[in-house]
Amino acid sequence: MSSAEPAGNALPRDAWLLCFSAFFADLGYQGVTALFPLYLVYQLHAPLYVYGIVTAVAFGGGAFISYLGGVSGDRFDKKAVSIAGNSLIPLMALSGLAHALWLSGLLFILGWWARYFRSPSRRALLVNVTPPEVRGRAFGVLHALDIGGGMLSAMFALVALWRHIAIGTVMLCAVVPLLVSTTLLFFVRRAAVYPSRTPGAASAGLPAPAPRTLLIALLVSATLYGFSFYNLGYPILSAVAGHARTGYEWGVLAYVVYLGVSAVSGYALGTRRGSPVRSLWLLGYLPSALGSGFIGVCELLHWQQAAFYAAVALLGLGMGAVETFEPALLSSVVGHRRLGRGMGFLSVSRAIGQFLSNLIMGLLFSLGQSVPYFYAFASAMLAAVVFGSVASCTRPARRTP
Repeated sequence: MSSAEPAGNALPRDAWLLCFSAFFADLGYQGVTALFPLYLVYQLHAPLYVYGIVTAVAFGGGAFISYLGGVSGDRFDKKAVSIAGNSLIPLMALSGLAHALWLSGLLFILGWWARYFRSPSRRALLVNVTPPEVRGRAFGVLHALDIGGGMLSAMFALVALWRHIAIGTVMLCAVVPLLVSTTLLFFVRRAAVYPSRTPGAASAGLPAPAPRTLLIALLVSATLYGFSFYNLGYPILSAVAGHARTGYEWGVLAYVVYLGVSAVSGYALGTRRGSPVRSLWLLGYLPSALGSGFIGVCELLHWQQAAFYAAVALLGLGMGAVETFEPALLSSVVGHRRLGRGMGFLSVSRAIGQFLSNLIMGLLFSLGQSVPYFYAFASAMLAAVVFGSVASCTRPARRTP
């Protein structure tokens, strides 16, 4: 074993650097994500459908940007592409200083596009520097630190609102951790590079179907899941609407709950043994569907806020599982030279759904506060059914003595 290789199930140094870069990135921009809908709707007085258009362009345009980032990482250098994208995310933090609706929306969109450009290459880079047998754990740790940083960012935003600090000022503070995130990427050395495919995949609990079949099913399900994956700004606005007299804090609290549950579930599921195919639909797509449906019921029947936050927690559980198992599964069926492109395709599939989801959600609010969430329930449930049918046809191969 070389000095660069980790012992046992430990993650290598480069993997930890990538995971902590993700932590500081989310420590920056997730607070911006929580505050942006409040700034747009309540301070710039934009109607909800405008917020839907802004997020739809951010995610929908991100589909092309994400694919471009993945292809660029394969053609040039994954580390350089990751740094380039990460360094432009702070544009998002400036959106709270723009007093014009169009400029605020544009800065938010450009920051999200930079994030999309970076993500496929950073995921592929994590695969390259991580031994195959601990990749599930690596993606679980990545998601836990990623979303854990986001939760701390949202908690900082929550405290800042309680202290009556201006939203634009709080959003600007995101620049500092984002700079730390980019700096950490420079220290990734790639002293050891591992093959992308996982040897002995069947014995490790990975699926038995042909890689192409699994890849198609994964991309189709990711797209369907994307149709349900609305920006959490909608529950934030719903929570604030239910506490109109007490301020914005209740909306940001929903984001804290979502990110906290997502971080814990991502780490816990990354260390869990079992079939990632079955786990993806059973612990990912299905809880996401139930969470959205439960929010719809809470809005329709005017249930207590405790039920609303429980539904948001279900969304967090589903997101933790999806972010852990989708990229780990993709790395098992895509070759090393096309890994960045494969991660780009995965992001594209999600972003296509998100583009329409945010547009549809913004429009459906005109029909009632509960209607958009029932739509999201139906879409996520369809993703669970599609991928669940693939899981029912898979059987792990027998271990060879």
